[in-house]
Amino acid sequence: MKKGGLYDRSIRTVSVVYLAIGVAILILTLTRGGGVLSLGFLLGLAFIGVGLARYRLQQKIGSEE
Repeated sequence: MKKGGLYDRSIRTVSVVYLAIGVAILILTLTRGGGVLSLGFLLGLAFIGVGLARYRLQQKIGSEE
């Protein structure tokens, strides 16, 4: 798979979507009175972590080719 190909771009797009979902969950949780140990906050952090990790992993894979 070449860098910048369809697969590479789709993985990065999905990663950014996960990141955006995580941020939205965090914002909604905090605005509705959830604390830092609430389920929404933890899920938001998990989505952000998965999105960032997948994006960085795809960058690393893409730069090796």
